[in-house]
Amino acid sequence: MKFSSVALVLVALVSSGFAKKTCTPSFDYCADVLISDKGFTEADLKDVLKGTDLENTPLKNVLFHCKNPGDVGHPKKCDNGCQDPKQEGSHSCSV
Repeated sequence: MKFSSVALVLVALVSSGFAKKTCTPSFDYCADVLISDKGFTEADLKDVLKGTDLENTPLKNVLFHCKNPGDVGHPKKCDNGCQDPKQEGSHSCSV
């Protein structure tokens, strides 16, 4: 393999691991949407929960608030899980 081929493979691998995180500020999101559609990873979301009383809560039971386009926080526990709306917009806790 030539140097340029190796460099190209490395660039592809590195760039694929850094998807752009996006979310609409002031919207609330369930973890599954942040992971599948918004470029966040499970590790990103678990980091948000570190040091909070929700640290050991399953991600499916947490509602995250988008503070900036690539920044979520203000986690809220959803006792019955998080609910995805049919259209783009704020998510909520299941009733």
